[in-house]
Amino acid sequence: MKQREKEARRVQRKAEKPERTVTSGGDDPDLEGLQWGPQEPLY
Repeated sequence: MKQREKEARRVQRKAEKPERTVTSGGDDPDLEGLQWGPQEPLY
């Protein structure tokens, strides 16, 4: 039963993926402004 739920979620994610817009640079819009390397603590 759990396997079926897992499969359904996977199919749903796959269906959602292509409609995401990719910026001209190919970067994920959510990651804009973030940098690799050490970061300030979040707290």
